[in-house]
Amino acid sequence: MQHCPAPHRAARVRRGFTLLELLVVVVIIGIVLGVVAVNATPNPRSQLADDAQKLARLIELGQEEAQLTARPVAWEGDAQGWRFLESTPGGWRVMTRDVLAPGHWRQPMDNVQIVAGAAAAPGAPQRLVFGREAIGLPWRVALSSRGARIDVVSDGGPRVLTEAP
Repeated sequence: MQHCPAPHRAARVRRGFTLLELLVVVVIIGIVLGVVAVNATPNPRSQLADDAQKLARLIELGQEEAQLTARPVAWEGDAQGWRFLESTPGGWRVMTRDVLAPGHWRQPMDNVQIVAGAAAAPGAPQRLVFGREAIGLPWRVALSSRGARIDVVSDGGPRVLTEAP
């Protein structure tokens, strides 16, 4: 049996990383950066879905506000954003407090249209009006942006949903 002297064994101890280990780390970093870059780019369809979900929650809050204050609350929307209005003895007034203050879409809308349930006089803006009652008329708002469309709908009850037509 042949024994290696102690100094020779110490020389065989590896230091650092092999080229293969470094290449594996570089490949893993590349894959992670690629996934992050793809997910970091905003998708117009998902932004539209986010805007529709936000609008659904805000309209639910607007309905609750109308019931709690016993005064009608209305919603109006256009390509730039939305606003909630409250009924006063002097007419409709834009709400500027809390979450029902006027807001803007995350991305520009091509069209915002109340497809069903709009209460409007000729020449007046389309408007959804929510009364003191918990159950109202069914309605549908169509949001369109960059060729995609998502509807915000209610069957007249307190729950507001989003649908892709």
